[in-house]
Amino acid sequence: MNTPENPFRSALLHADPLLSRYDPLERLLCVDRFEEGFHGWQTYFPDYDGQTAYPGKHPDLDPLGDILQQSLGQPGLRVDRKFPVGPRALPMISSLTSWDVGTAGAWDSCYALKIPTLPRPGHKGWVIKRLASPWRGKFRLETWFTYKAEPADFRLGEADVHSFFLAFDVMESHAIRKDGGVPRRWWPSVRYLNYEKGKFIGRWQANFTGGEGVLNGPWTDLADGRQDLGFNRSPTKYQWHYLRLTFDLAACTYVDFRCGDQEFEVAGRKHEPQPALSPSRATTDHCPMLVNAGFGVETNSAKRCFLYLNSVVVSATEA
Repeated sequence: MNTPENPFRSALLHADPLLSRYDPLERLLCVDRFEEGFHGWQTYFPDYDGQTAYPGKHPDLDPLGDILQQSLGQPGLRVDRKFPVGPRALPMISSLTSWDVGTAGAWDSCYALKIPTLPRPGHKGWVIKRLASPWRGKFRLETWFTYKAEPADFRLGEADVHSFFLAFDVMESHAIRKDGGVPRRWWPSVRYLNYEKGKFIGRWQANFTGGEGVLNGPWTDLADGRQDLGFNRSPTKYQWHYLRLTFDLAACTYVDFRCGDQEFEVAGRKHEPQPALSPSRATTDHCPMLVNAGFGVETNSAKRCFLYLNSVVVSATEA
């Protein structure tokens, strides 16, 4: 964004080696360096006590009461090994250890946040941080990332990565709706479509129309969204990229979007928020002011794919 630089802000950012690599807004909500741990990032999972409100949505999920009862009757069955906390792809802190060069570490430290998929074509792995932002102005999510397919077969795997995502899940509160209307929920998000239907795509897409969440779009190609990203020429060489998305929570419009040295034309484009979903477990009733910040990756093949985050900065403005 071409805004006048505040000399005090510039001095502060340059005094911190981590922040000097970012361009945060005036209110820093979190500065997460995964050398220090998870910082509240966790995988996506359904509401245990509300699963019956989603008929057919989670066919492998038993009611939590049944799971607990079964675990009591079978001491050898741990409840945390039963779906949905069993066959999932759990985010983890990773030192990027590999078969050929040992431990690579993250870009500037020992550990990165690793988001894996399961080895199932079409499976998506996710990590989310749930924030209740006190400011409803602009909201910015920034990271340095890299992505790879699992190198267990010693192949490059560039076609195994289907796509990766950066997404928000935003919910209003009744206090915000001055007109007394039903609080809204929407999912502004962007996706890099890497490979699909036997060919490399290399294009950024965005969600402009709401939908039922960020897992399946709908996705619209950005007119200037073509971009080649560095996958490098070895399954264990990592190239780190800068990524930033800014969204205006009050106006429901995209502010800016940048990856690497390219800034894409999304400013002022509106995201149409949906009415609160039904049944009640999908509404905003229990999550007012929520701003989920999330990242995801999808695999094309029966091979795990990974999205690595070196660090993440979330910032906001009051208006």
